[in-house]
This record gives sequence, structure tokens and C-alpha cells, in this order.
Amino acid sequence: MSVSINFNMFCEKLKVSAKKKSIISLRFKSICKKLNNDFWDINTDLGGIYVGCYGRETANDGIDKIEMIFEMPSHLREKYSKSQKNSQFLFLEDVRRSIATLYPNTSLVHDKFGINIIFFDGMSFNIAPVFYKNNDEHIYADPRKGGSWESKNFKKGKEEIRIGDTVTNHNLKRLCRMIKAWRRNCNVPIKEILIDTLAYEFLMSWDSRETSYSYYDVMCRDFFEFLMNQEPSKKEWKAIGDFLVIPNELNFRYKAVMAHYKAESAITFAKNNENWLAVHKWKEVFGIDFPDTIPLENQLKTLDDTTNKVYEAQKKCVQILVKRRFFLTSLQVISALLIPLSLLVIEYTHNFISGLILFSSSIALFIISLRYRRANQIKVILKHKVSTNLALTIKEQIKQALNDVTYNDIDISEVRSRKNKIALKLQSMYTGATLNISKKYRNAIKELNAIPEEGKCSIRIPSSNIQIPNWSQNKFSVDNHVQEVVNYRD
Repeated sequence: MSVSINFNMFCEKLKVSAKKKSIISLRFKSICKKLNNDFWDINTDLGGIYVGCYGRETANDGIDKIEMIFEMPSHLREKYSKSQKNSQFLFLEDVRRSIATLYPNTSLVHDKFGINIIFFDGMSFNIAPVFYKNNDEHIYADPRKGGSWESKNFKKGKEEIRIGDTVTNHNLKRLCRMIKAWRRNCNVPIKEILIDTLAYEFLMSWDSRETSYSYYDVMCRDFFEFLMNQEPSKKEWKAIGDFLVIPNELNFRYKAVMAHYKAESAITFAKNNENWLAVHKWKEVFGIDFPDTIPLENQLKTLDDTTNKVYEAQKKCVQILVKRRFFLTSLQVISALLIPLSLLVIEYTHNFISGLILFSSSIALFIISLRYRRANQIKVILKHKVSTNLALTIKEQIKQALNDVTYNDIDISEVRSRKNKIALKLQSMYTGATLNISKKYRNAIKELNAIPEEGKCSIRIPSSNIQIPNWSQNKFSVDNHVQEVVNYRD
């Protein structure tokens, strides 16, 4: 089992599931629709923008906090600014009351940048109602210390992560998701925004940032070293792409030291081919989701064994059918020659009985050989020859897939798709006469049909009945301002 396939499978597991995306999208659209109805007087669920780690696409499936902004009509800021009281608090309170009518049994509280909704399943939504300032910044309400209107670029961090992920061969987002799995598993006192910030800083300076899965063990080890070498007295960091200061007073460095030590041990075990111990160490770091067995690799090996049996059986079947056809053709020719010979015997000799027996036998042999030769047509043999060549091609494809799984940095979903296509090809192979001729082929087909469903068919990701929206760019004008719509990329 290779480093590449382990981390490839792990990164696949960490992606936000379709079910959770559906739940997030449903709540996101409901909130947007409610705010549009109450403040814009239009019936649409557009106008919101995902921010935070979900908006940056660095969240894994354990995410329980969604951050979003929603653009409000610009005239409202002027209206609330005329109030002598804390106008920012009053503005947020009106937004809170609007959402409270949508979720009357849900906890809604004021937060630093807006309203925080805590749902029954533990998921929370942080909604910041904002006003458009320019293409880079929005104005938000800060109710603290008497209240003020502040400006912030909510999308800059998202853009920085997107560019950084492209520059690093898509390693940045994967590293962020893995480190958040470590944070959750080892109860590390480090904020998610700080993980994204430090991961970005690390990869921008890491020499092997453009490599892929086969270097992920080294990447994680070096990142843990980067974390543990943060200045001991440092308690604040500047967030990625923003002026925001991240306070992180609790010390996460000693946890990074432990993780670095375990990563070193895992790499050493892997070099010594002690894969079970290596996986055990990575499980101590990342949790039980880190894969210890590779079903895909086992399924490919099972398909390889089955294909070998099918290939040998098809080849043997062709040999038997060719010999049988040669025998029947020869028998037909001989019987055809014996028919006139028997007539000559009857006509010119006194052995009428012998000639009659010879004639009857020749006719019978000719009819029998003709019948079985028709059942053993050349096109049947050709079909089995094609199946033999197809089995040989499938063997090469399985060999290449196994090689990619073990040694190459290829996306696991691509190999899985190839495996499913190979299994379908094998099942659709022409059987014809082989089931009656070859016991070996019959047993191979039984083994193929006994392969678990996961080995034969596409792996279906469980999802709810809620359809995940796939929105296109949309613009509409209200108050002489084009409201921008940005959504999470599926």
C-alpha cells in the first residue's frame, strides 16, 4: 500500500459530503429568500455569498460553522444612521427578527459581524448583513463600543486561497482539510482561519509545493514542524488576504511537536515496509478516517485474477472449437466422398447389402456433420477470438490501473471510474459456447458474478432528496446597484 493511495483516499473522505452540502444550501437559500422578501421586497433566494472556510473551500466534512454575507439595500444604512441610539445594533436586531420568523425555535444571537444562528443539529450560520461599497469591499455594522460602520474585503481571503491552490497544484486546500482533521482528532487549540493562513504561508515557501499525493507524508511532517517553530511569544497573526488580526492565545505548538514526531515515525515505518505501523501512526494524527485498507486495490486484484481465468478459458475455447470444426469439416468431406462410392459399390458389385450400409452410413455422417458444423459456425469462433483479445486488453488496463494506484499520483476517483468500466466490459464479454465447453470458464463467470456490488458498479455517494443547486451568474439592479451573486463551487 503506497503513500500516494493512502493520502488520496483520505483527501477524498475529507471532502464535504453531498448530504451536508444539500443541508447547507437549503438553509443558505432560505435565509437569502427571507431577507430578500423583507428588505428588498423581491422574491428570490439570490444575493448571498459564502465566506469563511466553507467559502474558501478549505472545510472538510466535519464543518459545523458556515459564514455568509448578504447585501442589503444601500438606503437602509442612511435610514439607520439617522437614529441617535446605537444604529448598528438596531440594524442587526431588525435582521435578527426577520430571520427569527423563519426559524422561531432556533437560537439567534448577535455576533461580531452579524447574526449567529445555531441549529438543532449543531450547525451554526453566521450571517453578516452588509452594504456594497466597491468591487473589493463591503460595509458592515459593528455594534461594539457605541456602534460604527466598518469596511472589509470579505472575498480577498477566498481569492488568495484560490490562487494559492492553483499555484500549489491543488495542495493548499487539501492540506487545510487534513490539518483541520488533525485539529478535530487531537483537540488542538488553533482556529480554522489560522490554519488556512499558516498553510498558505508554509506552502508558498515549501520547495515541493507542486508535487502531489506521494509527497503528502513529507508535506504534513514539514507543516507540523512549521507550526511548532512559530514564535513562542506570538499570540496574534494577520489573516490571509485581510487586515484582520487572528488572536490565538492558547498554545498549539506542543500538539504540533507530538504530531511531527508521529509523522516522522510513520515515514520511517513506511520506508521499512512496515505499512501497518505507518498507518497506525497516521491514524493517531488524523483519526480513524485515515484509510488502513484499500478496497479499490483489492477489487482491482480480484478483477485481475478473474480476467486471467476468463482469458485462459476463452483461449482454450477457441482451440477446442477450431479442432472440432476441423474434425467436422473433415468428416463432412469424407462422408460426401463415401456417398458416390457406396453407389458405385451397389451398382457394379454383388455386395448390395454392404453398399447399402455404406450409403446409409455416409448419408447419416454427412447430415450429422452438417448439423454440428452449422452449430459451430466460423462467426462463433471469431466472436470468441475477439473476446480473447478483449480479455488480453482488459488485463493490460488492470495492470496499468494497479500501477497508477501503487506508484502514480493519480486521482482515486479516476481509477475507480476505470475499474467500473473494466468490470462492465468483463461482464458483457461474449460467452457463446464456452459455458458448455469449458468448466474453467464457467467457474470464472461464477466468480465474477460473486464479486461484491462495490467491485462491479459505480460507487454511489449517499445523498438526501434535496437537489444541490448549480447556479449561473446572475445580476439584477436595485437602487442603481448591480447585486453580485457568488456561490460555493460544487
